[in-house]
Amino acid sequence: MENYYELVEELKTFFNVKSLEEVAERLGYKKNNANNWRNNKQLSAQALKKYYELKKANNSVSIHHHKDTITIRYFPDIYASAGFGNANENENFQLINIDKAFLTDVLGVPYKTQYDMIKIYGESMEPFIQNGSFIIIDTTRNSLDKIRNGDVVIFRNSNNELFCKRILKNAFDDDIVISSDNFNFGDKKVKKSALKDHVFIGAVICSCNAKIFLNQIEKM
Repeated sequence: MENYYELVEELKTFFNVKSLEEVAERLGYKKNNANNWRNNKQLSAQALKKYYELKKANNSVSIHHHKDTITIRYFPDIYASAGFGNANENENFQLINIDKAFLTDVLGVPYKTQYDMIKIYGESMEPFIQNGSFIIIDTTRNSLDKIRNGDVVIFRNSNNELFCKRILKNAFDDDIVISSDNFNFGDKKVKKSALKDHVFIGAVICSCNAKIFLNQIEKM
């Protein structure tokens, strides 16, 4: 059983999170999978496989086996709503290598290995994020405390719906504004405590036209 606890700590360190529930989400599962792992004192074989694939990809970058690429988790069946919310059941991901120069020089993405990529459905974040665009998410900014004022973030609400919205913080009180860039969509002001059941996946660091991104992937 000691190995299980060591593995949990390793997973939390790898994903830079504090709980097994957050580990489950980083692996593409729902939070309640963590209860099964905790009760069984072991992760599922599929979850372990996903982790070791990610760990291998991360190590490959570190020792320059893919020195000209950045490895990203791509969720082909996940769509965050820039609108009224999307429920996503299929959270399987693929590991893809993207040309490092394209990400850093063209898109201005800082060189890291802990990125996720999904698609956006809806128009509420236009013109910053167009309907159907790919977005890259910095998954290290995965809590309200780590999110900066004005960040566009991906979060899951208590109804398991995935949203893409801008977060506006007030330095003088606990008010948080969940904002849309498109003026045709309204903003929502809430207290910080109202977001306790929300899961913040990370901050959006760039968006890209789907055709351009697919062309880059096909070149690899």
